[in-house]
Amino acid sequence: MIITKRTLFLFAALILLVALALAAPGLYDKALRTLHGVKAGVTLEGQLVEGLLKQELYDVVASLAESSYVEASNASCNWQTGEITPEVVGQVVDVQGTVDALLAAPAETSVELVTVLVLPSITSAHFEPIYRGPTSEPRVALMVNVDWGDEYIPGMLDVFRHYGVSATWFPTGRWTQTSRDLARTISQAGHEIGNHGGWHGEASKMSRSETARLIQEGEDLILEATGQRPTVFAPPSGDFNQQTVSVAAELGYKTVLWTVDTVDWQRPAPTVIIDRVIGKVKNGALVLMHPTKPTLEALPVILDHLANMGYQCVTVTELLAD
Repeated sequence: MIITKRTLFLFAALILLVALALAAPGLYDKALRTLHGVKAGVTLEGQLVEGLLKQELYDVVASLAESSYVEASNASCNWQTGEITPEVVGQVVDVQGTVDALLAAPAETSVELVTVLVLPSITSAHFEPIYRGPTSEPRVALMVNVDWGDEYIPGMLDVFRHYGVSATWFPTGRWTQTSRDLARTISQAGHEIGNHGGWHGEASKMSRSETARLIQEGEDLILEATGQRPTVFAPPSGDFNQQTVSVAAELGYKTVLWTVDTVDWQRPAPTVIIDRVIGKVKNGALVLMHPTKPTLEALPVILDHLANMGYQCVTVTELLAD
């Protein structure tokens, strides 16, 4: 049998093609990881992840995420000892964010898990009565307690609308029930609705269950009438004790009192109300008022003075926001 040069060439070419075919998957995979995988020397929480592709990273990150998970829990009260158990801020891993960070990381760098904090809804701060908001900025909150005085509320709403101010109104549940349309009008005007209790009772003289009913009844009637679920509670007549605050806290409320009391329910002259506010206002002040005729007459002057003094009027929740 005679083997020609042509035959030898074809045979060699065939061997080369077979070798290339066998090596191709490895070369392709290596090229793919170089172009689209994690760069050389990159580690995640100390674990080398160089060359891993996006889909492979999801599995790695998910496995590490389990050990980094922290369950959030609310602050609570031990009713036998009165001690407050602090809240726990939770933590979850942002898997997609971590994968994106790994793929964008330069060579020879260390990457940490991207985490997201889960904030508890009830904190230790809920178990303390609040008399004043943060003082770092010139902001104040106007609070209007309502259990009577319907005839002056539309006028106060007009004044607030004219000045572009949102206040926090604290109606009782019984008032909301009898003045549903007016309560809804307040809410639809962009004001915050707080909880002043189901009725104007003395919370400090109530049992735990009675206090809870006072707050819950107010919430139910207010929510039904206005569509707003309150998150701040103003005890009727400012009457409270630590039990009141703790019960409110476990129901998700911050208990707010006041920094400046206009004592307008005594219906003094408008100038007296103006002097009480302007003379005592300060950063973070909670200003308490009621829907009375002298309050309505004093309100434009108060808002003008506050603006000229550089104060911004916000809702109670905005003022107390963490």
